[in-house]
Parts: sequence; C-alpha cells; structure tokens
Amino acid sequence: MFLIEQKEIYLFARIEKEHFFYRARRELVRYWLKLLFPDSGQKPIVIDAGVGTGILLQEIEDISSSVIGCDLFFDPKISKEYSRMVKANATALPFPEHFSDATIALDLLEHLENDFLGLKELKRITKPGGYLIVNVPSFSFLFSDWDQAVGHKRRYNKKQLKALTEAIGLEIVFMRYVNSLPFLPIFLYRQMRFRVGLGKGERLEDKLPSHWLNQLLLKAFIAQGKKGSISLPFGVSLFAVLKKPEN
Repeated sequence: MFLIEQKEIYLFARIEKEHFFYRARRELVRYWLKLLFPDSGQKPIVIDAGVGTGILLQEIEDISSSVIGCDLFFDPKISKEYSRMVKANATALPFPEHFSDATIALDLLEHLENDFLGLKELKRITKPGGYLIVNVPSFSFLFSDWDQAVGHKRRYNKKQLKALTEAIGLEIVFMRYVNSLPFLPIFLYRQMRFRVGLGKGERLEDKLPSHWLNQLLLKAFIAQGKKGSISLPFGVSLFAVLKKPEN
C-alpha cells in the first residue's frame, strides 16, 4: 500500500492522543457518525482503513455495532486495539461487497500509488446508501520533507478530490477545507525550511503545541468540519463525507 518510515509511526503514537490535528479528526468522525446514524438502536458497522495505532477504534466503539481497523503496519507495542486490527492492503481489503455502513479513510488516499483504485475499493465494501468519511492533505505547494517522511504521494485541492469522487460514482454530502487557522504559518514555515535547506532534523509537525494554542487549533478545526460551517478557500487539510448511491 505505501511505505512509511517506522520512526514516524512512533512519533504519531507519542503525540496523537493530545495533538489537535489527530484529536480533531477523531472528533469529526464521532460527530458525523452520530449525525448520519442517529438511531442508537441500529448502530453502524464501521471500517477504519489506514487505522494506524487504532486509537480511533476505541473512541467510536460506543457508537458502532462493530468496528474493525485495517493497516499494513502493526506493532503490538503501540497498536492500541491490536485484536480488532487486520493487516491489509487498501486496494484489496478482506471484506465482502456491501459490508460496512461507514468506511473511514483519514489521511490514507495520499499514500496510495493509485488513489482511484483505493477509493473504488472503499466504495466496494460500503453498503449502498452507506457513507465514506475522508480526510486528505491539501494543496501541492504545501508538499514538504514531512510529506515525504510519512509516505505521501500527493496533496489535493477541492477540484481534484471532487473529480476523483465523481469518477468513482460517489455523492458528495460535505466537503470543506479544514485546519485553516495555521495555513499561512505552515506555508511560510515550509517555504523557509525548503529555501534554507532544512530538510532534516526536528520538525514543527512532530511537536505538541502549547496547551492554549492546541485548544484553539482544535476548536477551529472541528468547527470547520461540521455541517453548516463556513466554506473557506484554503486549509491544510480537506475533509469530506461521501455517500454510496442506493442503486
């Protein structure tokens, strides 16, 4: 599926519980699952493709009837829900057609050599009328040494992600640029690193922001990813909720 430096996995595990970026994505998944499946008597079957350490599985267990994570990388020392994680390639998932009510792909598509086949496979395992919740990094001019280290092949703009989803036959329920507040600082920081040749060493992306800044960025990120939010033309990420047609 993709190659990622092992040390990056350990960095994720160290900061993902508190870091605003990872927390916001998990909060938005919970928000949308509760919005899309309001009947608590019929909880959805959820697949998390590209599950990482499995922390999301823990946080949506109470609002799903069954939740399974898939990833190529497993390490019992950091995998929090190892028993519910399946080793699998995102373009050949070990599930039958029309299996899940909701399929999650948080920062997965950008890792794939062929994102069309990857999204098509996510659609295959999703039930007709079911949903896909997707997050991807945005804007190719933000591509940096950090993207390379974590195995990114590309970043997306809204036009590109729309074209991909429409080509596969998915309906767009919601699509917004998110994480807009740090957009300009991140752009300037990455440009500075590139221009002065700071391609190695400690990176800003690996650090946990101060508590007040972390909380501010968390709240702003979550607000942008909710239904009815104002659509801004920029953001560090692109968040989408897609629907598989009934027919």
